[in-house]
Amino acid sequence: MSVSQFLSIVKESNYNIIEIYKQAQDETLIVLSVLLLAIFLILFFIRRSIKISSALKLVDKIQDSETYDEYNQKISLLIEELPKRGIKVAQALNTSKEHILLRTSKLLANMNIEQKVEKYLEVSSAYSQLAKASKKYNIEELTQFYEIKSKELLEINLNEEIAYYYQNTYFTSSEVNNVNAIVKYANNTLNTDLILNPMLVEINKFSYGYNIDLFKFIEKLNEKESKQIFVNCHEKLDELFTSGKAEVSINILDYLLQKNEKEKVYKYISSLELTLYLEQLYNLYFNKKDDLNLDLAFIANPTKINSAYKKYLDEALTNNWRDSEYIDFISKAPGVIDILGHMEFRTLIERMDNISIENENRKMVEEALSIAKRAESIALEAKSLNKRPITSSPSTTALN
Repeated sequence: MSVSQFLSIVKESNYNIIEIYKQAQDETLIVLSVLLLAIFLILFFIRRSIKISSALKLVDKIQDSETYDEYNQKISLLIEELPKRGIKVAQALNTSKEHILLRTSKLLANMNIEQKVEKYLEVSSAYSQLAKASKKYNIEELTQFYEIKSKELLEINLNEEIAYYYQNTYFTSSEVNNVNAIVKYANNTLNTDLILNPMLVEINKFSYGYNIDLFKFIEKLNEKESKQIFVNCHEKLDELFTSGKAEVSINILDYLLQKNEKEKVYKYISSLELTLYLEQLYNLYFNKKDDLNLDLAFIANPTKINSAYKKYLDEALTNNWRDSEYIDFISKAPGVIDILGHMEFRTLIERMDNISIENENRKMVEEALSIAKRAESIALEAKSLNKRPITSSPSTTALN
């Protein structure tokens, strides 16, 4: 059937589809298919136009993001949309790329360094994905911009943020998470030392012996997370406490004593070689803390200072002359024999022996008394049994 004939049938049926179908089934199906295809194409292009329009608006909206989360959500959506929405969206992004970067910087500005490390890594990754998504449009300026900025955000911007942080931070226990974030990031870069060595230089400018906040910061570090910073700081502290040539402030020593980490203080005092500072600590601590081990730590130190060690030991031994355990403990403490002298020390040992003999004799007497009491008790019991009357049994009485 020709087209003119089909049109005549349509006209004669007054556009009644059922009548048309009865007279020209095949032609009707073809026409309906064509119409449906046309409608589908129209809807497709309308939908595509709406999507493109939305993507173009999205590019504009990114610049107006009020929060980083809002910005990140829009960037993630743009990464998905860019390869599908045509060159107009790519061109719009190319026009707005600098403004979007500026907005990124503003949104990151007020974050702490831990957050900045995390967010800079996210933004760098997003920019790398935008560079890949834009390649199909052959806009070299756009692709190169995001390829370059993806690297610069970390290698320049983030590194500068980290440098500003450690150059302007007073390292306290509240900074541990920030430091851990930097260490983790640095250890995932090609040149770890480029970031961490300058930070260590800044940390080492602080006084390990007098800065109680730095001391608490080091205490809170974790070897697994802080790694190089942990090792450096603990090596510095260990040297401080064991070299015998460094001052550790009263604040830190008091802090350790209050925390019941007394052994560290004892070892420090017993090995300190700085005469003036040892004498200062002596005046503050010796025989003033009701801590025998602390007092003995001073006595164990061979460094000569103005002290009253001899008087202290004499009084301590006199007041506790019957306490063998106390005397034994004192006698074995380093430096005591040097203070008392060999003669007095021999007398001290003899006193301990006498106390030991007295204790043994006392035990023997107590044991003898105990045995005697038990023997007396047995004798009394036997005597009591002998005095009991003898009674006849019922059977014997009956026979009589």
